Amino acid sequence: MDFVRIIIILVFLIVVVGVLLFVRKTQLPARIRKAEEYLENDDYVMASSIVKEILEKKKDYVPARYLRAKILIKQKQYLLAISELNGILALPEFKGYVREVDIHYKLAELYAETKQWVKEIEEYKIILSFNPQDVKANHRVGHTLYKQKRYKEAKTHLSKALDLNPTLSDCHLPLGVSSYHLSEFTEAEEAFLNVLRKSQFSPEANYYLGLIYKGKKDYDAALKMFDNSKRDNKFYIKSVFALGSIYFEKGEYKKAIEVLESGVNSLKKGKDDDSLAYLYLLAECYEMENRIYDAIGQWEQIEKVNPGYRSTKLKLSDYNIILNNENMKTLFTSSLDELQPLIYEIISRLNYNIVSQKEVSSNEYMYKAYNIKRINEPPVLIYFNRTTKEVTEVQILEFQKKVISEKCRSGIYLTTSKYSIKAKTTASSKMIELLESSFLIKSIEKLGQKMRKRT
Repeated sequence: MDFVRIIIILVFLIVVVGVLLFVRKTQLPARIRKAEEYLENDDYVMASSIVKEILEKKKDYVPARYLRAKILIKQKQYLLAISELNGILALPEFKGYVREVDIHYKLAELYAETKQWVKEIEEYKIILSFNPQDVKANHRVGHTLYKQKRYKEAKTHLSKALDLNPTLSDCHLPLGVSSYHLSEFTEAEEAFLNVLRKSQFSPEANYYLGLIYKGKKDYDAALKMFDNSKRDNKFYIKSVFALGSIYFEKGEYKKAIEVLESGVNSLKKGKDDDSLAYLYLLAECYEMENRIYDAIGQWEQIEKVNPGYRSTKLKLSDYNIILNNENMKTLFTSSLDELQPLIYEIISRLNYNIVSQKEVSSNEYMYKAYNIKRINEPPVLIYFNRTTKEVTEVQILEFQKKVISEKCRSGIYLTTSKYSIKAKTTASSKMIELLESSFLIKSIEKLGQKMRKRT
């Protein structure tokens, strides 16, 4: 009988313990649900009180700690919430109660709230390891990488976000800029046009489209885009510079000067590279319009800031030599129209009679002439190029093409500068005679002496 009693007592105790465990197991979730109800009704005090009681008895009970993190978030105690969520991730059994990805979502949002951008992106990258197709993660990672100018990675995530959710219109602009910097201009153009379909005035989209059209030599479209983008102060100087460079490329130097002069007062006093490039372009425009003193003024400004910038030092040296030589000064301070009598006289002293002339640019003229001693021979083509730059092999080859197209026997290239070694070698094999600045100086001196003798 004693043995039977013992068995009955043991069974009773086991049942009691089982009942207590069951009650405890069901009681905790019930209390968590009650705390959640309080939280939903913004009763943080009661919710916190229940959570505190649970954690005093079971300190690492995941549902209670996760609910405490939610309460802290509601109370805007973000740093404490971050600490709590990271603490949960450190618990070995947390996955039995809450999805890991949900914790990472909350951490990403909290890092954003506390401006911990690097950690925010780390969280979204973890989320992408769970679900590469997650729209929000791709969207946020893409935008952050874009701000860091990591264009290739940014494009990958932004493209995926947009594919998954075509309504994310804020992806188009960073996608366009990223594609532009990756030299994927067709995709960039499409993205920028999508931006303009939403809003006609988007200075950044207009500016980059202007660059794309400029690269394609579609100058009319480019000019329109830069005219739009210059209305925004952020893009004003860049746009004016681009407008000036287009007019320069088109040979419309007066327009280029007008545009560039309008923006000079907005430069950063010529101290950054963009400002130096701006002043250098303006100087080149002045140079092409024979406003030599104005050009020198710009180059002198550049030299004060950065003497080694491009060919500034060389330009100033060349022009100081020119301006100190009355004969060369005449060639550079007069228009080519005004110089025609002088050029005609120089060419006639070579025993050539000009029969036609053609203006190539404000600094270049082309003449067809016959040798007065060999009148029955085909004509020669004479090219006059006013420049301080060394004439290159490429320029001689281009001139050779003109000689052939004009059906001339040979060519004479006249320049106020000098020739590269390759240019001289090329000319010798193409029946082209090269005459440089030293020849012009001597010719003008002789003409001057002749004029003085007449008087």
